Amino acid sequence: MELAHRYDRMWERLLLLLDTLGEVDATTPGRLRLRAEGHHIEIVMAERDWQDMAGTVHGSFVSAAAELLLAIKRAQMNGAPFLVFDTYELHPSATARSPVQAERDADRQRIEEYLLTHPGARFQARAHSPDPDETS
Repeated sequence: MELAHRYDRMWERLLLLLDTLGEVDATTPGRLRLRAEGHHIEIVMAERDWQDMAGTVHGSFVSAAAELLLAIKRAQMNGAPFLVFDTYELHPSATARSPVQAERDADRQRIEEYLLTHPGARFQARAHSPDPDETS
């Protein structure tokens, strides 16, 4: 029962951790605004995202918290006003949109444009061995 109780409190523990860094505003769902050391960082992450990151990916609150603190430092060093959760990671960003999602969307658009301008073309994904000496 203690483990389940600790898992249920991961979001609350995150807010307490962030509160040690500065002023935290968690009034907007999916957004945590942190004002610390003269920096303003908005973390775009829902409670469920944090639970997935801490419980599933890192296996503990401590490990996920350490990763979050490093991500905050990277965002501050890069002057990025946002940290956006995507694919179980926090990415520094100039906007509230994930840079990883922006890349995926741009790739998809390039493929669609190519297929429109080349009517006989087909899209086919292939997996390649990372070892150049290995033949398939």
